[in-house]
Amino acid sequence: MTRGEALKDFFRKTILPVASAALLYCIFRSACVKNGELDYLWLWILCGLPFGVWRLRLWIIPGGGSLGTGIALFALNFILAGFIGGFVLVWRLLVAAWYIPVTAYRLLTADRYSFLPEE
Repeated sequence: MTRGEALKDFFRKTILPVASAALLYCIFRSACVKNGELDYLWLWILCGLPFGVWRLRLWIIPGGGSLGTGIALFALNFILAGFIGGFVLVWRLLVAAWYIPVTAYRLLTADRYSFLPEE
């Protein structure tokens, strides 16, 4: 693996997830403050929503009920997607933490044998 590939991998798997998590936290933090306290459950759901909407494979579709039932199920879909996306976000942050030492190792060993002639 070359240094360029290692840095591209580091950017894609470390910098982008951490930056997106920080941006989502900054956006939704003020929306989740109630009575001066941060509601972590709603912060979890709102920050996970972009990661979970396209991972929610089964949407609950109302079957001929009233408009209120349809709106409630639509909201339930987004809450479930945010909950699933919260786990995906945590997983991406764990992978990002793992890729810091992996990238350091790759950068240190990338061109170790580049002086050898290719056969």
